[in-house]
Amino acid sequence: MMLYGVSYYPEHKTEEELEHDLKLLVESGINTVRMGEFAWCRWEPTEGEYHFEWMDPVVEYLGQHGIRTIMCTPTACPPAWMVEKHPDILYTDNRGVVRPFGGRRHYCYNNETYREYSRRIAKAIGEHYGKNPYIAGFQIDNEPAQEGTGRCRCAYCEQKFQRYLKDRYGTIEEFNRRSGGIFWSQEYTHFGQIHIPVNTIEVGTAESIKNFYENPTVRLEFERFASDCQIEYQNIQARELRAFTDRPITTNATGLATNSIDYYKSTRQLDCYAFDSYPELRDAEVDSFPYAFARGVKDGAPFWVLEFMSGGGHRFSGSGRRQPNPGALKQAVLQSYAYGAAMMLHFQFRTFPFGAEQLNYAIVDMDGVPRRRYFEMQETAALLKQLETYETAEFRNEAAILVSYDVYWALRIKPVNDPDFSYLEFCQRLYHSLEANGINADVVSYDADLSAYKLVFLPSAFLLPERYREKLKSYVNQGGHLFATFLTSVKNEDNVGYTQTLPAGLTDLFGVTVEEVEPIFESNRATVRLDLLGGSVETPDRDWCDLLGGDAQMVGNYVESYKAGQGIVSRNNFGEGCAWYLGTGVSQKALNMLVEQVCAEAGVEANPFEAMEGVQVVRRFFEERPLYYILNFSGETKTLFLKNTYLDCLKEAPIEGMMDIPALGYAVLLEV
Repeated sequence: MMLYGVSYYPEHKTEEELEHDLKLLVESGINTVRMGEFAWCRWEPTEGEYHFEWMDPVVEYLGQHGIRTIMCTPTACPPAWMVEKHPDILYTDNRGVVRPFGGRRHYCYNNETYREYSRRIAKAIGEHYGKNPYIAGFQIDNEPAQEGTGRCRCAYCEQKFQRYLKDRYGTIEEFNRRSGGIFWSQEYTHFGQIHIPVNTIEVGTAESIKNFYENPTVRLEFERFASDCQIEYQNIQARELRAFTDRPITTNATGLATNSIDYYKSTRQLDCYAFDSYPELRDAEVDSFPYAFARGVKDGAPFWVLEFMSGGGHRFSGSGRRQPNPGALKQAVLQSYAYGAAMMLHFQFRTFPFGAEQLNYAIVDMDGVPRRRYFEMQETAALLKQLETYETAEFRNEAAILVSYDVYWALRIKPVNDPDFSYLEFCQRLYHSLEANGINADVVSYDADLSAYKLVFLPSAFLLPERYREKLKSYVNQGGHLFATFLTSVKNEDNVGYTQTLPAGLTDLFGVTVEEVEPIFESNRATVRLDLLGGSVETPDRDWCDLLGGDAQMVGNYVESYKAGQGIVSRNNFGEGCAWYLGTGVSQKALNMLVEQVCAEAGVEANPFEAMEGVQVVRRFFEERPLYYILNFSGETKTLFLKNTYLDCLKEAPIEGMMDIPALGYAVLLEV
């Protein structure tokens, strides 16, 4: 059964409040709570003195009533006594400002003293709770690198960064050669001369020095280094916990790139990928792209959502969130389950009356009175229990989108058309084009096994090492279909431009050469015509232009400006497969039509329902039969025309012909 529940904070409660809340939690029908992530001062009020007596009765009571606990290590909030004793553990931001005690995430993840304290508390928690039958799993820290805390630049971090570069490049001469240090007289004589970059791409930070342009190799290496250090710190705790438990261990990410940690690497020593999600639930469709991404982080393994939207009202930053429509919480939880979530926990159970997150959204308001959100959570728990038979249904998607953190970082460090072009948003556009054509897709890393996919999308692979170029050629040569876009194979793994004709090392695969490049602004937009099997369509270009030459079949050409008649979309047979190249951004309508043809040629099977705006269809397979989750976000009743006979899994009755799905409604259909 899917783990479903809330975050809860017993350390905040009086005895009377705790008794009241625990009764409500049990009556809600949920089966999971998440606790402990901000309670270090209660776990260890003085150094080396660990206390569990305040938490044990809560875990025991909930467990005896069928509610298991995700227990967290509290290392996001080092206590006052530790900071007082070891002020050197504090975090230094990109402006050189040291974060004082009084907020959260005020630690340097590389500081050896802090790492040792973190190791000890993780060991103590693992030793105490590792075999407890009521513990469902463990969460390390909380939202690593959130709120601009993922790129510490203290003296210790800088020295460690210099050692990292020495280990990676071997000699300073090799570093100078590969980084192009001759530019602006930036050749070094030893690694100790290399400083952490002044500027940062980290979300939530301010540019330190305006118009200060640094070496792109150094900047990319610092992103990799900082990500690796976060992972290193996380794994110290994972090892301690694993010595005492066989329960799943993870940590909670925040969006695909909010904290710039490479999740593909960070989860290698964790049992699952988990993240926090706060989508708009008021008259809005919940994007499924983050779920497709989450499913691909661990090669299709189920993922956890450790914090999810619960209600409206005040927000952490003060701007506020709107209340969800009645029924939206239930629909959103079912959606996450349909896309592969094995856990969904609302943040939080009861609104905080105090602290920086006071008055925040929750399932139950400050007064503790259960209202519609609480009762909807009850209904959702019952719905998930009804569907537990189908939890083993498999995904067998035939299309995939490739995503790379190196590409994301490189395009943030040296943007090509900022802010008009966003790499991750472009990946989402391609995903939604597939969705509009009734096709479910996976989102996976460049290292993923591609052999199961008939069609692979490669959005703007700006930085593409040779090993991936050869992998893509092999995939197509063996019968795969590849759809790549502008800005492919421009730089090598050192974030240095290729001196080969673009797309570097892939001109034979695509049958094209890039003749000219430029960003597309409002002032230089021009019309492109695509000649597709379903007819021709004209669209303005956007984002970027890779003007194409070569022997490939051109299915898209410019029809105006000096570019008139020149190629912009190509198709090329290569070995047993086919490689497409889209040289510019196009309208959503044109992109959908192009994707439709590419999918048809690749033999990718669409879902057997008419695609409708605002309606998501998820196909899985249960006992070798297609199982469909249909979710209506459109705001109005939609009629689904059924080509086959199905079992309505919620009504446990056969259905054929048609069915109406109301606004905020859903259906689960198993093909008979």
